[in-house]
Amino acid sequence: MNNNNSAKMINGYRLLLAAAAVISLTACSSSTNEANTALAQCETQLSLPAIQGSTAQSPYLDQHVTVSGIVTASWQQSQELGGFFMQQTTAEQTAGIFVRTSEREVKAGDLIKVSGVVREHQQLTQLDTVEQVLICGHTELPKPKELRLPVATQAVLEQLEGQYVNLPQQLVVNGTYLLGRHGSFDVASERLYTPTQVAAPGAAARAHAKNNALKRLVIDDNQAPSPAVVPYPSPELTAATPLRSGDHVTNVSGILSEYNGSYRIQPTSELVFHARHPRPKPPAKSDDPRVLRVATFNVLNYFNGEGATHQFPTDRGAETAADFARQEAKIIAALAALDADVVGLMELENDGYNEHSAIVRLTEQLAQATNQPWQFVRAAENQFGDASITNGLIYRADRVTTIGQPLTITTGPFSNRSRYPLIQRLRPQGSQEAFVIAINHFKSKGSCPRDANDPNANQNDGQGCWNQVRSESAQLLVDIMQDQPVLAQTPAQIVLGDFNAYAQEDPIKVMTDAGFHNRSQHFEPNGYSYVYDAQAGSLDHVLVSAALHGRVLNQQHWYINADEPPALSYEGYQDNPKWYAPTPYRSSDHDPIITDIQF
Repeated sequence: MNNNNSAKMINGYRLLLAAAAVISLTACSSSTNEANTALAQCETQLSLPAIQGSTAQSPYLDQHVTVSGIVTASWQQSQELGGFFMQQTTAEQTAGIFVRTSEREVKAGDLIKVSGVVREHQQLTQLDTVEQVLICGHTELPKPKELRLPVATQAVLEQLEGQYVNLPQQLVVNGTYLLGRHGSFDVASERLYTPTQVAAPGAAARAHAKNNALKRLVIDDNQAPSPAVVPYPSPELTAATPLRSGDHVTNVSGILSEYNGSYRIQPTSELVFHARHPRPKPPAKSDDPRVLRVATFNVLNYFNGEGATHQFPTDRGAETAADFARQEAKIIAALAALDADVVGLMELENDGYNEHSAIVRLTEQLAQATNQPWQFVRAAENQFGDASITNGLIYRADRVTTIGQPLTITTGPFSNRSRYPLIQRLRPQGSQEAFVIAINHFKSKGSCPRDANDPNANQNDGQGCWNQVRSESAQLLVDIMQDQPVLAQTPAQIVLGDFNAYAQEDPIKVMTDAGFHNRSQHFEPNGYSYVYDAQAGSLDHVLVSAALHGRVLNQQHWYINADEPPALSYEGYQDNPKWYAPTPYRSSDHDPIITDIQF
């Protein structure tokens, strides 16, 4: 901020303070002397705009200061923010700051003088170690500054830090990752997509990321972490009343602050929510017996306990038997509602195929819930790969039959990075046409190489770490699918799974360049299966060979998970039983994809 007119600003503030002091004291006394006394008590030489400065960090950092202003919002009670915001407004400039203290209770509209030490806490400029809070009078709140998204630059937000603002627009909910833990959610001027979902890696993706940053904010709840009641959507978050990404919110006014890397609004008005993206019903299925439904579903660490006695906790997944029961109920509800004939599964516990294993348990539970003859493909004698999680294939025996033994790839990137793919030939019941399905789970973007020169390190092109491994996995997979003698003789091929790569990234391009088709681009061009950092994209894909391209009748994501708050997963029960229900919604963090193919 420009502080060249500090003298004018202080004089302007004197006029405002004098007027406010008279307003405040008139009800008790018309004495001009009392008004002047109030004015004198709240005069300070240092201004709030000077403390905020023109850069991200205050020029008065760690210094003891005394400032005056108007309280714009107060959240000093137990389980609230532990302080209040104050603002100084003149004809020239405006600035605001957070004051961390609960010692002297203040309310919005109070004219105050405060002494404390300037600190930066997670990018939030604040007064700490407060020694004095003097209330000099009371006045009307200043008119909020208008703020519209997208902003021209991030500097617009920095200049409004600590101030009372109003967003006169309809905002779109984009992320609810921290809704349960912090009572906060992400909004933007529109639905945001992960850059490499919609733009080529490199310059285009970086430009898209920069534009996304100008469109978004966080809306907070004025409370400390782990609130007893999450007030969004009003009156309270429950399993039956979710706040979903894609919903809209209006009547947003409050204090703008920067905290933990994000600009956020602490609301001072009651938000109005609009359920523009309600929970979808299961995708309708064709009655034609020639149409098979194939699905992919990452079941997020389905671990059914160690050994024959199913002891918890395990390496991943549920911590207790009760947690597992809740997790399983949601997963089975989702799988049953998918009404698929063949399902590729990711993130199953890799504990073999005996009667106590995860895939046996899941298959039995699904068969019991649906009264359908579900079976699984036994991919190995014992464990399938060396990792704690593995891929699985389940199918309805009345709809398809397996042909021969499953195949896999254990060399190259599959030896220690990507999970072993599970490749199986199948034939629809009553048909002579075989098809091949390959279940995949490529290396994730996390746990980056320590060596920045490693080709798998983050190249800052939007694809994250391990892109080369994922690309090599894709290339080796299509080579096997097209060159292995038995597979090559089966032109109807389906490649599906969690590829940990968005639609425009190199691994997907490797497969499409090899002749596989992503039919989502036709049926659902804006489809997504995952929300990360409040941006939607599809890490999961179903691709088909040219022989099946024209026979795909429908392909769509079923938005039951990515748009739902993580608080509504089975894990949320421990924090609030109202957040749990044995329904498909938030059964995982990935959305399933269904593909209906006519054989």
